[in-house]
Amino acid sequence: MFYILITVISFIAGSITGLIGASGVMVIVPGLVMLGCSTFDAIGCSLFADALASLVVAWTYSKYGNLNLRQGWLIALGSVLGAQLGSFISPHLPEMGVGGSFGILLLVSAAMFWRKGSKKAAIKPEGRATSNDEVKGFLKVLRDNPKTSGTILGVLVGIISGILGAGGGVMILLILVFVMGYKVHEGVGTSTLIMAFTAASGALGHAFTGNLPMDIAVPSAIGTVIGGRLTAGFANKTNEAVLGKIVGIIFAVLGALMIFGVGR
Repeated sequence: MFYILITVISFIAGSITGLIGASGVMVIVPGLVMLGCSTFDAIGCSLFADALASLVVAWTYSKYGNLNLRQGWLIALGSVLGAQLGSFISPHLPEMGVGGSFGILLLVSAAMFWRKGSKKAAIKPEGRATSNDEVKGFLKVLRDNPKTSGTILGVLVGIISGILGAGGGVMILLILVFVMGYKVHEGVGTSTLIMAFTAASGALGHAFTGNLPMDIAVPSAIGTVIGGRLTAGFANKTNEAVLGKIVGIIFAVLGALMIFGVGR
């Protein structure tokens, strides 16, 4: 029964990864801890499962042409470096403040994706009022200099991810869609591939410290891979507007749960 519960929890986590490119850490870690695992073992197993599921999800998105690495590999490199800085900073920050901040980030992200998926927001926001001109100019600079912007933004993502302990996929997706101008499908596919490398790096670190029990990691990976593969296929057959709203709803639920959990 224990291993069945692990697989079910991981299936839910993988399903979320397949739909929105978010890390399963937010689901698997609390689930495994509730089942009696240590926090460090739970994180190690979650990262192991994340790495495998993200590869499968990214492969699925690539089959539909929704994988764009023109900046993805630079963001991946920068995020790995930035994560080391974030991990160093994290112990010096108040835990409740960090968790609450990530919950708020998810709620803001939810509103942004819901708006993007709405009929009105689907109209291209080109050539608007002068208050948007500076923002558009800044975004144009970033998009015209993909190597520099990709590396810098990757480092920032890594720092934030290292501080929060999760959320790299969320941050990467936000940057790809709202800063770099990727479509939602393309953003999810690319962010999951990037997340696969960062998760694998983290899983190796936990393996070296003895916090990767394979009897738990394997069923965790099986559940996430199956869930991710199924929902990734569904997501790629869903139109852009609907997927944007789905992403917004899931972010809103995760954000509310995280804030609620932090406040308990």
